[in-house]
Amino acid sequence: MAIPLNDLPALDNRHVKTSTDDVLVDRVVPGELLVISFGFVSWDKRPDFDFYGRLKKLEQFSGRHVNKILVRDSGNSWYHRTIGGLGTHPDETAESLRALMREIRPRKVVTIGQSMGAYAALMYGMLLDAQQVIAFGPLSFLDPAQALLYHERRWLTVMRDLATSPPPSRYDDLLALGRTRARLPEMHILFGTKPDLEGGTESVNLDAMHAHRLAALGHCTLYPFPYSGHLVVQHLIDTKRINALLAKIIAGITLEEEARELTPDWQDWIAENLRLGAVPEELVDILQQHGFSRAISLRAVARDGAD
Repeated sequence: MAIPLNDLPALDNRHVKTSTDDVLVDRVVPGELLVISFGFVSWDKRPDFDFYGRLKKLEQFSGRHVNKILVRDSGNSWYHRTIGGLGTHPDETAESLRALMREIRPRKVVTIGQSMGAYAALMYGMLLDAQQVIAFGPLSFLDPAQALLYHERRWLTVMRDLATSPPPSRYDDLLALGRTRARLPEMHILFGTKPDLEGGTESVNLDAMHAHRLAALGHCTLYPFPYSGHLVVQHLIDTKRINALLAKIIAGITLEEEARELTPDWQDWIAENLRLGAVPEELVDILQQHGFSRAISLRAVARDGAD
C-alpha cells in the first residue's frame, strides 16, 4: 500500500544518492514552499538528482521547511519521454506533478534546474503555473532546424531523435510555449558568456543567445556571468556565490558574503594589470565576478596600486 504523502519520511543524502527511482518526494509540510528540482544530463551513468543539498542549506538559512520534489530523466530526453512514476510525455508528467502539488498545497512553487534540467524547469514551470523558475544555462528550443540556423550543435542528436519519433506531447520551443500561457512565472535565467571551447569559433557562449530569446517573453531576469562557460552552477560553487544567490531569489534572504581570500597568484595578477595601466575599478569588478567580496577586492587593488 502506498504511503500517504503527508506521512512520507524525510529524505537524506544516502537515499538521494542510492535511489533507483526517477522521482523522490521529501517529507511534506502543507502550506510551505515547494521546490521541484530537475536533474541535468549524464551520458555515462544515470543522471543524479540535483540541488537537494542546496535546498537543505536554504532550510537552515531561512529557518523554514522546504518541500522538495526531485526529478531526473534517466533517458536524457530533455524530460520529453518516460519519467518513471510520473508519465511518458510532458503533459502526462505535468499532470502527475499537479496531483502532487494539490496534496502538498504549497504557498509558492519554484522549479529549478541546470542545462537539461533548466529546460525542464522552464517547461514545467510554465505548464504547472509555478510562481518562479530558476534556470542555469538553459536551451530555449529543441527544434533541430532552428538549432542548425543558430549553429547550436551541442545536443543536436537528442533534438533529431525527438523530431523523428515525437512523443504524444512535445514542447520544442519554450518561447512558443510561453506565448500560449495566460500567466508566466517569474523567470531567473543564469548563464555564462565565456566560450566553452578553447580555440572555438563562437564569440560568446551560445547560452547567452538562448537567454536573450527567452527574455523576449518578459517576466525574465537575466544573470550573465562573463567568466563562466556552460557549467555556470559549478562556477558559482567555485566562487562561493551559489548559496547566497538561491537564498536571495527563492526566499528573499540576503546572506553575508562567503569569505574568499586572495591567493598570491591573484595578487600577482592585480599587480601586473595595474602595471600595464588597467583601470582599478575594472579590476575590482573582475575580482567580484570571481567571488571575492567588494571590500576584499577594493583593499587588494588599493594596496597593490600604492606599492
